[in-house]
Amino acid sequence: MTNRLHFVRLAALLAALPIGGCGADNSLATPACGTYADAPKNASSVVYVSATCGARDGDGSEERPFASIQQGIDASAQGGAVLVDAGTYAENLSITKTVEVLGANTRGEPENASIIVQAPSPYAITVEGSTVVLRGIIVQKPQGAGIWVQKNGNAVLQDSRIEGTVAVNEDGHGVMATDSGSIIVERSIIVQSEGAGVYANAAAAAKVERSIIVQNGGFAGIWVQSTLGEVSLVGNEITENAEGGITILGTRAIIVQNQVKNTKSRMSGELADGIRVIGDSLVGEAYVEIGGEKPESKNVIEGNDRVGILFSGEKARGIIVQNEVVANADDTKRGAGIWVQSSAGTAPNEDQSVGIRIAQNRVEGNHYVGIGVTNNARAIIVQNPSISGTIAGEIMANGIPTKIGDGLGVYAGASAHVDKNTISSNARVGALFFGAANMCVMTNNTFEKNNEGSIIVQNTDGLALDTNETDVPPVAPAFPVGVDTSDL
Repeated sequence: MTNRLHFVRLAALLAALPIGGCGADNSLATPACGTYADAPKNASSVVYVSATCGARDGDGSEERPFASIQQGIDASAQGGAVLVDAGTYAENLSITKTVEVLGANTRGEPENASIIVQAPSPYAITVEGSTVVLRGIIVQKPQGAGIWVQKNGNAVLQDSRIEGTVAVNEDGHGVMATDSGSIIVERSIIVQSEGAGVYANAAAAAKVERSIIVQNGGFAGIWVQSTLGEVSLVGNEITENAEGGITILGTRAIIVQNQVKNTKSRMSGELADGIRVIGDSLVGEAYVEIGGEKPESKNVIEGNDRVGILFSGEKARGIIVQNEVVANADDTKRGAGIWVQSSAGTAPNEDQSVGIRIAQNRVEGNHYVGIGVTNNARAIIVQNPSISGTIAGEIMANGIPTKIGDGLGVYAGASAHVDKNTISSNARVGALFFGAANMCVMTNNTFEKNNEGSIIVQNTDGLALDTNETDVPPVAPAFPVGVDTSDL
């Protein structure tokens, strides 16, 4: 399938979904009344379910299918398959055995999912202590969660949709993994959850691949916290979510080939970050790879209302390599394309180096600052072909409104090794070092067409600039430069 589903198409598809009940009766089914997926070759047993022609006294055969999915699950042997006819099923599902629940979605696309689950009680589908495949399922307006995997359960959701999850207590997530459960989401759509689209906390593992996570209303499109095993986010469209596109807390993760766009704040002045990575004494260590050495690994992080990518905390480590970070932060709140703060990058990496590595990215057209490093954080900023076009935004400096629009800013005891970057066409200066640590390095960079000068150095000692190529001389003003160096 193509991974793009235009919102007009999605809205029309949601409007057209049936909302009726199960419709099953006690009559015997007529032969071959349903349309079913092919039975998996390795299934230990196969049972059939049909909302339209199943019977409460059916036996699960194709000629006499069950009327409810739960009947099929209960009757299935360990390692079996439940083949479900298209229709609406007004039931909750509890799955505690290894089983596949499959709809007749022959083209493998979420818009062709045919099983509609309308659960009357919270947590529409629960998976515990077993390995489950769910394919071709639509979960409409679940309460608490569309799918909840826990207690060492493992669930794979494929070619499915979770729509409009309603909050219950603190939950309201499209899919949810806790208590050493693990979740894999493939080629699916999770839309308009009141919580997160995908939520994993103390989970065994989480993967989201080639899916659309859109318009989820709280926490983030994808929220991962203190997950012990592998977390990978590959090839997804993560758009128009509230507060965060992706939030990673105290977890190792790989993020490649995603589009993370247009994250909004729920209320004026609140968070609205494309990718947020936090590692500290409270949530634990976070190591996150955003992009990678191969060009095809790149993410596009665009149009998020505050920050494109944020690393925060003394246990936050990772790389930001070969991405497009463009048009992030608006003119209503202070933000940046990439922002590194609160001692992030000071814990040693596997090779014993320190610093968040920011390399080979296009960082263009962001408000306020292209790349900012502050409050004792450390960064390695090398070989970025474009840190450019930063748009001026207004802040208060000593009670005076001041506009800034800098390509690079290093502040408040932070340090950066800055080498072989092209820094151009920024609204104010190319690079600002303001109260930065003495260990900063600034070598072999090219500065072009920055509006008010190439480099400002203030309250920072020992920074040599003579190996940089500048089209105008560096500037060192004797007045406050107007910048808020506090954490975002």
